[in-house]
This record gives sequence, C-alpha cells and structure tokens, in this order.
Amino acid sequence: MLQFTDKEKIENFDKITKMFYECNFGEMSKSEIELLMFSIYIDKLIKNESNDSELNYNNISNYKISKELGITQMRVDNLKIKKQLKYPIKFDWQKSLAILLDTAKYDNASKKIIINIPDPNLYYEIQNFIESTNNYIEIQLNKKILQLRVEVFIELAIYCENEKNQKAIIKKIKEQFKNDKNYFETKNVARDLISVGADITTILANVSTVFSPTNYLFNGIVKMIGTLNNGI
Repeated sequence: MLQFTDKEKIENFDKITKMFYECNFGEMSKSEIELLMFSIYIDKLIKNESNDSELNYNNISNYKISKELGITQMRVDNLKIKKQLKYPIKFDWQKSLAILLDTAKYDNASKKIIINIPDPNLYYEIQNFIESTNNYIEIQLNKKILQLRVEVFIELAIYCENEKNQKAIIKKIKEQFKNDKNYFETKNVARDLISVGADITTILANVSTVFSPTNYLFNGIVKMIGTLNNGI
C-alpha cells in the first residue's frame, strides 16, 4: 500500500475539498470521485517509481495496479486514459520510447522493431506523431505492441530535430545515393530508405554527427542496432 507524507495528505485533501466545499456539495459523481482518487494514486506511484526522470514501467503495470486496487486490468487502462485527459502528466514521449528500445526486439527478416508499450497514453502519443508524419502503425491484436520498420524509426528521429537539422540530415543521406538507380527522393524518408535498400548501420554511422546529442530516439536506435551488429 502506498504511504503518503503529511504534506501530500494535506495537498490531496485540499483537492478533494475543492470538489465539495465551494457551493458544489454532492455535484461530483461517483465516477469523478474515483477518477480523482485514481489520479492521486497514479501521481504518487509515478513519483515513487521514477529515477532520474526514467519511469520503471514494470512496477506500475496494469497487472500490479489491478491487484492492489482490486479492479480489472481493462479498467486500469481506461482510468489511465481518462486521468491523462482530466489530470494530465507531462512526459517526454521520445525519451520514454527510447528507453523502451532497450528491451525491444529486432526482426532481421522483416527489418522491423517490435516494442511493448506498457502505457496507453504513451502509445497514443507515439501513434499521433507517427500519423502526423504520414506514416502509419500496424495494428496488432495485442494493443500494447508497436511494430514498425527501422526506417520509420529513423524518419521519426529526423522529425524530432529542428528544421535546420532535418535538412542537414536528409542532405547527408542523399549524398550516399546519388549514383543509385533508385535515387533517394526524400518525399518520404522511410519509404525511400526502403526502396534503395539502404544499409541501416551505414546510414546511422554517416548521420550520427548531424543529429543533436539530445535526440533520445536516435540515440536509442543507434544503441539497439549497434548492439545487434556487435552480436551481443
């Protein structure tokens, strides 16, 4: 059971009294009260399980939360989504995704990276960004699984840069394919990398100096592909 400090108890009680003692007694529905209590619980859980801005998703899994609260995992998932809409938590989806790349699987045959996304809000943030770049997510039976070509991940990493860096990175990539019969057009970075049969390791090595050091997603891809190629 979570233990709250005296300061946290006062702050949380103030949140509750605000819902009842400002000429609004009894107006809050049971579901709204439950959502507020769930929000307080999740905020404390995340605070306890975060280390250097990195969240331990294993310790806030739907399964563990459902056991502690005595509700189904499906309800936990729905409450997480509703909580983010009404009591949002700011988080860096790029950094969160990059951290998850440490446990991702790479399929050499399909050239796809397969990742388990344990939090629905993180999944939706990633999905929204991917779709905004005119790419798409392959829907899986398991809604926690994100499966994308590695070339799409590289394109996402490029889009996470500022406009100046984006142009410099694409220019650097184009230089490698000037003599290729399927010349790199850059209308869609992921599609063009696939069409020219680009060697991903070579691409990553050639553009590594152009990406900003704080591009968490690119760093995660390099770490993953580098590990694979080292046979570790």
